[in-house]
Amino acid sequence: MKYFEFIDEMAKRVKMCFDKEVSVEVHKVVKNNSMEYDSLIINEPGRNVTPNFYLQGMYSRYVDGIGLDSLVSEIVQKYESAYDSEKYENLSLDYADCQEKIVMRLISFEKNKKMLEETPYIPFLDMAVVFYFLADNDENGIASIRITNDIMNDWKTDVRELYTLASDNSKRIFEEKVMPMSKMFEEFNIDISKIRSEKANQIYEERSEPYVVTNNIGINGASVILYPDMLREIAAKLGGDFYVLPSSIHEVLVVSASEDVDEKSLKKMVEDINRNYLLPDEYLSDNVYKYNLIYNSLEMIA
Repeated sequence: MKYFEFIDEMAKRVKMCFDKEVSVEVHKVVKNNSMEYDSLIINEPGRNVTPNFYLQGMYSRYVDGIGLDSLVSEIVQKYESAYDSEKYENLSLDYADCQEKIVMRLISFEKNKKMLEETPYIPFLDMAVVFYFLADNDENGIASIRITNDIMNDWKTDVRELYTLASDNSKRIFEEKVMPMSKMFEEFNIDISKIRSEKANQIYEERSEPYVVTNNIGINGASVILYPDMLREIAAKLGGDFYVLPSSIHEVLVVSASEDVDEKSLKKMVEDINRNYLLPDEYLSDNVYKYNLIYNSLEMIA
């Protein structure tokens, strides 16, 4: 079965599991770095929030031998379980109810130009700061809603106020985590030598150990460098100026600038990680940045 046939068949079979007033639709959803996904959604009267079920991944599982009925059953069960606790039934999107759950993410500007046309953002070097409403955050993961220009206008607020709220909330909800790379990987029982690129190994051997900067859940943690006084705190750990290597949207690496370093090698290392180790929607930037403690400034190096 071809992919477009799979989409139609899945929509039909899911629809058969619900009453006639429930509609099942498939929409294109643009995620980070302009990645497009086909999302199946179930619209049921009285429910103002519905999960997205991305069909590309399900099609891969179908090709690998998982039956259509099993995939349909999985969608229905997950849809129903999302409402078992009734935590979304009375979800309010009123500004007053959302202010303490507005958080920020750091994304690539170049790869998200289309999305940024309809999204409030703040330029940051070659990146962009965008904002989300955190609908849920528990042991099962996070659920969030991207704040669009329409939502911002409905709330009668502006980008500056969104950033102020998001900066405070993100630091409170997603605490920073800054530790040596080896210690970070020890926590996850990962052999670091097997995942570092050749360039990374060279930097690791020639210089003091890089630190990983992320948040307490390791998701969208690159934005930690935007936390108030965060760059100064990192400088205190590293003993002065440092380089920031954007390894993904989830974390950045920082290395001390106190020793001689070939900046071109750092840039090649970042490019190598981006090309060979990241999923497309995890990409942040190919550039390297240098923090100057005296001027408290972060600049992109050539």
